Amino acid sequence: MGYLLETNGLCKHYHRAGSTVEVLRGVDFRLEPGGTAAIVGRSGSGKSTLLNILGGLDLPSAGRVLVDGAPLETARRREREHWRARGVGFVFQFHFLLPDFTALENLLVPVGGLGPVGPADRRRALTLLEAMGLGDRAGHLPGELSGGEQQRVAVARAFMNRPRVVLADEPFGNLDREIGERLGDLLFTLHRQEDVALVLVTHDPALAARAQACWRLEQGVLVADAQEVAPT
Repeated sequence: MGYLLETNGLCKHYHRAGSTVEVLRGVDFRLEPGGTAAIVGRSGSGKSTLLNILGGLDLPSAGRVLVDGAPLETARRREREHWRARGVGFVFQFHFLLPDFTALENLLVPVGGLGPVGPADRRRALTLLEAMGLGDRAGHLPGELSGGEQQRVAVARAFMNRPRVVLADEPFGNLDREIGERLGDLLFTLHRQEDVALVLVTHDPALAARAQACWRLEQGVLVADAQEVAPT
């Protein structure tokens, strides 16, 4: 089996105030289809930058990003947009729900960006909300939901377009530990049910330990973490 995502010698730097800031320095990363990986490290170590490059939101300064063995960084813009829209689901630390749209409508937004929304799309959205324990909250606006419920909607939205991989950037960092643990259970359950690969950026060692592989980003270099991790 080949890799779904792979990076070779990935580098990212920014020019600021006449100097060059190196964020990623020669990152090598691999993820199999349906696999799980956690990326840990100090704040500012470049974890979010790496996730953005894997998801096609940003381009590397050097090195390669491969999707199913094909280079992403040299692909045409339309192909990168297709990867972002169809291949990747994103979960961020903040839910970024549209405040004037119901929970159900927020899940349908990614579908509407690709074409007409049909009954099958609505059924899938309702199924995902049910899986997140929000079947009775589908018609509620974000302001009528708790913080944990809002993030559950965001997690469900990430799976809406049946992506190949979900990239989660500190998805439960703003929630208390008990709620975060419950949402972690739901996230990994959906990953298994949907057979979707999962990459987590997290400061939570318990959440990281649930991934099949754990990587640590230090001074722009990604290394396999020494901790033992349990399969999902």
